Amino acid sequence: MTNLLNFFEDTTANAGGGWWIYVVFGVLLVGMILLMIIPQRRQKKRQEEMMSKLAVGCVVTTIGGIVGEVVQLDDSHIWLSTGVDDNKSTMQFVRQAIHTIAPAPGSPEAEAIEKAEKEKENEVDEIK
Repeated sequence: MTNLLNFFEDTTANAGGGWWIYVVFGVLLVGMILLMIIPQRRQKKRQEEMMSKLAVGCVVTTIGGIVGEVVQLDDSHIWLSTGVDDNKSTMQFVRQAIHTIAPAPGSPEAEAIEKAEKEKENEVDEIK
């Protein structure tokens, strides 16, 4: 047991060669910090880009799984219309509750997505 404790003892301090341990720990500390901060920044950037695309008419999914069409926007809230035909209802959510955003039906973005999906289906059909 004492051999394990002696492993961490700085026996080269008298010779002046113990500084490298501090360098290794410093590099490891900086590496861990970078590995935690960089992904958080990327995720925050993606979230901001998604929220900038938010507009009336977009179909969104909340973090609770509710799917609806945006009918009104506010700086901190969003109103969704959900339901079918005569049973539509409007719900208010906080903007942070939005999980995904689909473009408004009929918009150029929605048409491009539909076109790409059809091309993928055609490729799958050709393979079969």
